[in-house]
Amino acid sequence: MRRCILCVLTFTIVALGSLAQGRPSFISQKYDLFTTDIQENIYGWTSDRLDKYSSEGNLLYHYSNPSMGYISKVDASIPTKIMVYYEDSNSILLLNNKLAPIGNPIKLFELGIMNPVMVCMFGINRIACYDKTNQQLILIDLDLNKATSTNCQFDTEFQPQHIVADHNFEQLLLSDSAAGIALYDRFASFKKWIPVQGIQYLQLQNNILYFLKDHNIYSNNLNTLWSPNMIFGHNGLVAFSKALSNWYLLDSHGSIDKLSIRR
Repeated sequence: MRRCILCVLTFTIVALGSLAQGRPSFISQKYDLFTTDIQENIYGWTSDRLDKYSSEGNLLYHYSNPSMGYISKVDASIPTKIMVYYEDSNSILLLNNKLAPIGNPIKLFELGIMNPVMVCMFGINRIACYDKTNQQLILIDLDLNKATSTNCQFDTEFQPQHIVADHNFEQLLLSDSAAGIALYDRFASFKKWIPVQGIQYLQLQNNILYFLKDHNIYSNNLNTLWSPNMIFGHNGLVAFSKALSNWYLLDSHGSIDKLSIRR
């Protein structure tokens, strides 16, 4: 078993080493951030433009609406209802699988939610929003056009930079790289505090937390004690997304690469 793991790590180091030696990127277009969906489509965005690629790296669709402002977050948890958050206008736009708008923009200020906020999908017709000013976790029901809130105040100073839901929309976490992680259930009730520092980027799948720290990607089962396993490392890595056995990596130059690890 140990030899098998060593072989996998050796393969990974060699593969990542080749990435650093100038091999053409899987997607050479430069992006600020990116994400993937459960079908392994890839979504890269920068400024006011969003591009969608196939898992083979072929450009499929793009969307741009400069009048909405700057794109700060895209959530493709539901491939037929892609959430795009525009920080400038404090608005959310939903797109279909061809990146065409679904209905009108959702203006958060009309729900009494002001900037700065963080948002993510948390159900088929539900959005989770963290109000940084009031330190509240807000669930927005799109069907009923209503919002409910939960206070997120702790004994320690807590200023999260990331909000992430798992693929089943059963859990939600807020992460502050200087303080730790607050974990909530599907009703936005607090479950657990994890006092881990230094997390730069993260993803939650099937109760496994994958996170980036010090240029290394780790995994940890949230049902067990905090004892992360390192998966691989790569200098310059700023974001990642795991889809099945494939890893999609965004480096500091804005290009996206694909790495397959089969155990």
